Amino acid sequence: MELPLAGRVCVAFEGPGAGSGPLSWGQIESWNAVRTLGHWMPIGGALPLRPGTTVEDVASELRHHLSRHPTLRTLLRIPADGGTPTQEVQASGFSLLEVYDTSGADPSALADAVAAAYRDTDLDFTAEYPIRMAVVLHHGVPSHVVALISHFAADGAGAQAMLRDVSAGSPALLRDVSAGSPAPVAGRQPLEQAQWQASPAGRRQNESALRHFEGILRTMPPARFRTPAGPERPRFWRAVFDSAALPLALRALTARTGADPSAVLLAVFAMAVHATCGVDPVVVRPLVSNRFRPGLADVVCTAVQAGLCQVPVAGLDFEDVLPQARRAATIAYKLAYFDQRDLFTLLDRIGADRGERLEIGCFLNDRRDPSTGVSPAAGDPSTAVDPSTAGELPTAGELPTAGEIEAALSRSAFGWVVRRAVPGFEPMILDVEDTATGLRCTAHTDTAHISPADTEALLRHLERIAVACAVTASAVRSG
Repeated sequence: MELPLAGRVCVAFEGPGAGSGPLSWGQIESWNAVRTLGHWMPIGGALPLRPGTTVEDVASELRHHLSRHPTLRTLLRIPADGGTPTQEVQASGFSLLEVYDTSGADPSALADAVAAAYRDTDLDFTAEYPIRMAVVLHHGVPSHVVALISHFAADGAGAQAMLRDVSAGSPALLRDVSAGSPAPVAGRQPLEQAQWQASPAGRRQNESALRHFEGILRTMPPARFRTPAGPERPRFWRAVFDSAALPLALRALTARTGADPSAVLLAVFAMAVHATCGVDPVVVRPLVSNRFRPGLADVVCTAVQAGLCQVPVAGLDFEDVLPQARRAATIAYKLAYFDQRDLFTLLDRIGADRGERLEIGCFLNDRRDPSTGVSPAAGDPSTAVDPSTAGELPTAGELPTAGEIEAALSRSAFGWVVRRAVPGFEPMILDVEDTATGLRCTAHTDTAHISPADTEALLRHLERIAVACAVTASAVRSG
């Protein structure tokens, strides 16, 4: 469909932190994903505007973001050999805010269509800033805003920092609007991160991570899953599994063991992978925000990286797997701050030494918010289990009974939502996030590495094992 573009607003900006230099480790990992997947990896979408919001208000917000956050006004310089780019943070410039008019049609549908068009249109990182914004008008009145940011510029934590920055009554935004210039954000921006990473302290961090990775790569099974007969056509599939029972079971296990929720999930996930594919030990790459590191808490950037850990599970029950998962997770989180290029070099070298191709593409992305029990996606009604069948679940402060956990099993729902040839996926990325009535597990898969049948089995094993461990007094043993 042709989108009804009504005009463009030129939004000028000026901000601190200009300069050029190498990419940070988080940017390197994100850029490699952009190249591998063939997509600019946008996050965001369309949202309704508060009544009374003007086009000028949205333009002011875009100006604020660009002025305050250097990563949003960063362009890349890609070498002729296609190697790792360098970055240039611009001191000033302009961006275009597009304005669309529904002419009386459904503004929500148009906003979604604009978001989809932005998402599907390639981004030239050498000439375009990694943020796209638009306003949708309904009868001439602003109704919705569309905002997409490349994961190269901001990960989930970075996007949340942006939202906090422009929340109602934000002092930073009020200063920007009234004074015309933003206060700089405290913390290490990507150019400063890259500078530290090249320092002796940064090199020591990277070397520690590589020693840990080498220990796993030399001993692990070469494949993460049972190799299918061949890839499906189209090759890349995404599945969604909604479960009301899984969060109850995980909550009960966390309370019983006193373990960190992420370690409990890792233990159950490792047991589910083993139950599905028989591999042992299970090698997992947990995604780590790295926001606990000095100077990164509130910076709009991509700091998330995938660690590497292995969890022995064969013949062990949950109570034995959990300490293994806890230790593995602790080390993985500490060392998930490194130069990914060195990991790839190490992977190739050890694979050559072993005479076999090593695959480490099994990612676990725990997106649950431990402080609230609600992830950023929970406000999106499309991520929720049907409320008409959800039933009454225990509140966050109550521990579920065995009966409540088992009763929730009947409300599970599995489905394939994407089958496509491009852009691609890693062999397996499992996102786990809260919805209003349970947990949503989204599996992004490459069917050349894991079959659709094994993907569904893995998700169902995840729920089944968690529930069995939560409601059974006797040990639940991995096969």
